[in-house]
Amino acid sequence: MNNNTEYIKEEIEKCEDIEELKETVFPLIRTQQDEWKRKINAVISDGEFTKSRFAGLCGVSRVTVDNWCKGSIPKNRETFIKIGMAAGYSLDEINQLLLRYGRYPALYSKSLEDCICIYVIEHGYGEEAIEVYLDILSRIRERFIRSETTDPVTDITTVKFDAGLSEVNDENELERFIEDNISMFSNAYHRFYAYVKMFIEANYMEPAYADTVFEMAEIQGWSSSLRQCVSAIRQGKWYPTRNKIISLGLHLSMDHEQIDEMLSLAHMEPLCAKNIFESVIMFILDDASLNDILNSESEDYDPDELCEYARKILSSLDFPEIDDFISELPDPEDYASEYPEVGDDL
Repeated sequence: MNNNTEYIKEEIEKCEDIEELKETVFPLIRTQQDEWKRKINAVISDGEFTKSRFAGLCGVSRVTVDNWCKGSIPKNRETFIKIGMAAGYSLDEINQLLLRYGRYPALYSKSLEDCICIYVIEHGYGEEAIEVYLDILSRIRERFIRSETTDPVTDITTVKFDAGLSEVNDENELERFIEDNISMFSNAYHRFYAYVKMFIEANYMEPAYADTVFEMAEIQGWSSSLRQCVSAIRQGKWYPTRNKIISLGLHLSMDHEQIDEMLSLAHMEPLCAKNIFESVIMFILDDASLNDILNSESEDYDPDELCEYARKILSSLDFPEIDDFISELPDPEDYASEYPEVGDDL
């Protein structure tokens, strides 16, 4: 059985309907829970940890570690980082843990928390790494309370910024480095924010459709969490999470390439053919493109159609990754009564 990523991607592109995707692609892919179960058990086994000891290092209960070993996926990015630190992982290994198993952004030096984390990982604190990280983070947060900064932001490349961080030798130098670059940390995801705002303004801020993002979200029946996300993006304060980015892309009728661009700007990998949930998203986007659903120049273009199509496809499937995601997608029946002029067109 060929489970090469490119091969799976090609197979997804060949699928004409969801049933064909189930028959030809799903057998090639493990679910995210299966992947995680294999990984965490390998981490504990390879490191010769007892579950109790590993739980202590991660700052969680043994029951939590038991649940991880049965396939329960940690609920936040920081927990994945702690797992990597407890396992004694290198920076590259922790980034793989975040990207592949948690589907979170890799550690990014221009993010304050990540900058501290990278420093700790690279300076070999061993089993004390988590404790040291939390201690430094607490002190620096107390000293540099996040607030609006009026300092101009010098656009330093990430490579150059990484190089500067690599020259930091101790905690005092780290604090000076952060103080010198505090405005940079406040604008860590500015390219991502700019891309989303540009896309919204270019495609939705037309009098014929909506005058404001809030009105657009109301008309399309966006969830409150997604509305908060867009509001935070406009203020430059949102911390990107993978599934929320994908959801946002669907709500904005983005194509496969545009969603991959958003993920890239958030320092994440593109949609992954080996992830069973994302293979479905890839199928939805590819099929939508083929059927002209995403053509905003078409007279029949409906900005709600992609979300409706995605909901229809996802509702026909049953695996854990879908449950939370599908709640983000508007149900036409829920908002047709509130916006009858919109509902008549559905």
